Amino acid sequence: MANVAQQTALLVIEGLNKVYTTGRRPVTALQDVSLQVQQGEFVSVVGPSGCGKSTLMRCLAGLEPITSGRLEMGRQAITAPPEDMGVVFQRDLLMEWRDVLSNVLAAAEFHGLKPKAYAERAKELLALFGLSDFLDRYPRELSGGMRQRVSICRALLLDPQLLLMDEPFGALDPFTRDALNAELQRTWMATGKTVVFITHSISEAVYLGSRVVMMARGPGRIADVLDIALERPRGLEVRETPEFGRYVGRIRETFRQLGAY
Repeated sequence: MANVAQQTALLVIEGLNKVYTTGRRPVTALQDVSLQVQQGEFVSVVGPSGCGKSTLMRCLAGLEPITSGRLEMGRQAITAPPEDMGVVFQRDLLMEWRDVLSNVLAAAEFHGLKPKAYAERAKELLALFGLSDFLDRYPRELSGGMRQRVSICRALLLDPQLLLMDEPFGALDPFTRDALNAELQRTWMATGKTVVFITHSISEAVYLGSRVVMMARGPGRIADVLDIALERPRGLEVRETPEFGRYVGRIRETFRQLGAY
């Protein structure tokens, strides 16, 4: 199970600002964002559209330069995609001309490594996500949930310290989304990865997160951070409990006060 007892900050965000200057006037997407993510922690980030969640993710992934502030992973400034980071987007971005196994192994190729050396690791991950019988299938032959499972396996192939997930289940039906929520929690508890999970869903944020970061818009900023003390592992039925409902209610009230509703 993930262990955050050492309280070692893997990710440090301090006074982060992101300003776009491509239009007639500068647009501040993120303003004075500060957060520390501990080793082995699962942090959910939730907020309305336009609050800068995806911009923050791109900055964390090294895909977008920050305007000012401090952004570090493992005490190293993030100025390009870190090698010890995996990223899962809402769109799975699978290569349609490659089978499932070779899609996962593409992560090794991207880093200039020999795919054959990671074949067993890829098969183990695919087995963990119930895809052992689909190694030679192509993305077009898979359901949306299965495609996203392949995408997660690809992100985990090189055993990254940090996993960034940008609304990975947002386009899935509720039943598939529930199943992948449960699988993701199980995988996180088994591997001890550090996860930053971006979502529009308050209940999903509470179910998965050790902490929930609430972002507000105009400009994008952190409005509040809530610790989630629900015991693990969390069955899907926990969402029907009064304690879960209180967490969801508190977050909704925060957004109501911010004018998001």
